[in-house]
Amino acid sequence: MLIAVSTAVPLLVAGVVFLWIASRARRRTLPMNAWVGIRTTSTLRSDAAWRRGHAAAALPLAVGSVGLLVAAGGAVLAGDESAIVAALIGCAWLVAWLMVSSAAAAQAANATGEDAAPR
Repeated sequence: MLIAVSTAVPLLVAGVVFLWIASRARRRTLPMNAWVGIRTTSTLRSDAAWRRGHAAAALPLAVGSVGLLVAAGGAVLAGDESAIVAALIGCAWLVAWLMVSSAAAAQAANATGEDAAPR
């Protein structure tokens, strides 16, 4: 049971953090920063592109986050033998949805119609 719980706790914490980020992104209150966010060329172009891109990425990011929460529950229910498998499935689910989020963010940020920032 120790392995299952020690696997589930980080998944739970990460799932809650990603849900918080998705919520802030959806409300367009996630500021451009160096720590959290989808950092593509198009989203970094301007504050408007950042906000619009993250708003578009919020739903897929939330779906990925819920996968981590489900994996945390699955790790506890599966027991020590299968907890790692549940964690791997949850992490793979999140990575897939992060790719979808990044694509959605880039597409929405490009639709702002702003010119690229000078290099």
